[in-house]
Amino acid sequence: TISIDGIMDLLVFLLSTIISLVGAFSSTPTGDDGMPKYNINTQKWSPTPNAEPPYGIGRTLLGNGPMPAFTRLTKPGEYMQAVYKFQASEKCTIRYAQGNMDAYFENPNDWAYQRRVEAGLIPTEKSTYKKPYGEPIPLGQVALTVTWGIGVSGWIANLILAVTSGKFCIGDAGSTQFCQVFFPDL
Repeated sequence: TISIDGIMDLLVFLLSTIISLVGAFSSTPTGDDGMPKYNINTQKWSPTPNAEPPYGIGRTLLGNGPMPAFTRLTKPGEYMQAVYKFQASEKCTIRYAQGNMDAYFENPNDWAYQRRVEAGLIPTEKSTYKKPYGEPIPLGQVALTVTWGIGVSGWIANLILAVTSGKFCIGDAGSTQFCQVFFPDL
């Protein structure tokens, strides 16, 4: 049986995720062209006081998947330091810097290859495609990603529950049945 506390926890999680996704649909332009500054005393990068705020974790999750979102949750200080350092060295917006760092944390080799292609450093590849790092995700793509994520996750959870519950057995009655691996008394 499912408890009321479990349902409430799930609802709170879903609500907080939906709220963080609001920033995934739009970009807030800012007139600030100030780049993060490096503080020699603290040895950390810090944004200017009126800098554009970074986008939410929902954009990270939808744009680049669970790996950069997990990195952002478990190491928020290191994540933001990487973003500020990239922003300062490339003289770009925080959204572009975050998009690059999300792609880097997703797969560093693919990110480095894409950057080399965009810079024209790989002669066999045409640099006509420029990845839109940190750009707002189109609403249709968000809907498709969420629908597929919920559907596929639900199907996998249902399969795991069905297999481990012993509701069906694979194999002949005379041989070792698959369900008997989990439940030898069946």
